[in-house]
Parts: sequence; structure tokens; C-alpha cells
Amino acid sequence: MSQTSDQGGQAAIERWVVDVCAQLGLPVADGDDDFFEAGGTSLAVVRLVARVEEEFGEEAFSPEELIEESTVRQIAAAILRNITTGTVPSAAEH
Repeated sequence: MSQTSDQGGQAAIERWVVDVCAQLGLPVADGDDDFFEAGGTSLAVVRLVARVEEEFGEEAFSPEELIEESTVRQIAAAILRNITTGTVPSAAEH
């Protein structure tokens, strides 16, 4: 995958994350917004991860990653990285 298509994929996933967060009632608008600062709760974590799994597959994103990478941009980058490599870091790797 080229750098340009990675960036396009990243932007599309960021928009998708913003949309899902809005559906969860979280006021996020762009890549710099933080899931937890926007009011993300443990229930919202479960719901977001479930939506990611539905859209991108079971290996696309983990709750542990959300703890470490909680801005929209970081979430999208982790999803893109995981769907590209096909692996999700385990909790022991964090």
C-alpha cells in the first residue's frame, strides 16, 4: 500500500470513527479529539470496539489499544495498521 493510499485510508477511517463516536453520543469532530475527554466510558469502549469488529473484522482493534491510543487519529491509525498487518497487539505487549 502506498503512502498516499495509507493517508486516504487513514482519513476515511477517521471520518468513520467520528461518525461512530457521534452515534455513541460523544462530541468528537476531528482527528485530535480524544475519546475519553469527550466522555467515553467503559460501555462506550465496548460499543466502539464492537462496531470496529463489525466493520473491519475481529482483529482490527482492541480495548487495550484504546486505552493507549485514544484520539480519533490514533484509533484510526491503529485500525489501519491492524487491518494491514492482520494482528492486534495483546495486552501483554502494551
